[in-house]
Amino acid sequence: MDSKTEAEIIKQTEAFVRDYMSRYDCSHDYLHVERVVRQALELAAQESMHTHVDMVVVHLAALLHDVDDAKYSDASTSTVGDFLATTKLDTERAHRIVRIIDAVSFRKELLAIEQERAGTMDADEREWRLNCVELSCVQDADRLDAIGAFGVMRCAAFSGVRNRPLHNPRDSCIAGTTYDKYVRQDSGTAVAHFYEKLLQLASMMKTEGGKREAKGRHEFMCRFLEQVDAEAGFGADGSGEQRERVLETHSNTH
Repeated sequence: MDSKTEAEIIKQTEAFVRDYMSRYDCSHDYLHVERVVRQALELAAQESMHTHVDMVVVHLAALLHDVDDAKYSDASTSTVGDFLATTKLDTERAHRIVRIIDAVSFRKELLAIEQERAGTMDADEREWRLNCVELSCVQDADRLDAIGAFGVMRCAAFSGVRNRPLHNPRDSCIAGTTYDKYVRQDSGTAVAHFYEKLLQLASMMKTEGGKREAKGRHEFMCRFLEQVDAEAGFGADGSGEQRERVLETHSNTH
């Protein structure tokens, strides 16, 4: 496929995604998509120094990664697949993009991790997840926008949409989560969501560039949570001690 046709497909996809994402709140809007695209292409450029990367697949998968997001949609059919069928993109690339988008989320990664531990993951699926550099670039880019300063703002924004309290110092914060618990969205507060998910993401990065960039963003979140506990503890009785112990573990890990 020539570069002119590829550019036309990207432009067509941008218009589709811009319109589609207008129904979402600001935690998952088109500006989020633009940040993920920029970061995915940067990571892909770095990876391409030592391995082949299909930049068009990375670009389109990053653009489309939040279409049919399970947090907002219960669609049983693939909107992404239907849209790509209207473009001039070849079938093989379209199939790869749909597969990447289906695998990119934290929720799906939790399921894959649990399946691998239980020995129930298909061998071909495991090999693909380990070696698909395009998936790694889009996943890392999406996760980078879930941590650091933008991660803090997006977590607060999504909590507001779901009417989830920002912070309850009496709640226990447990590091990590399971697939079933995450699907149920059991975290009681925005701060609890940091411990169940956001503080886990830096250790889940797959590209070298993603790992490097995640380090500073992870450290920023740790400082932010320390400040939250300090402010919440003013005039209180030290109910944030458990979170401080969990946070100290995360700070020492990364």
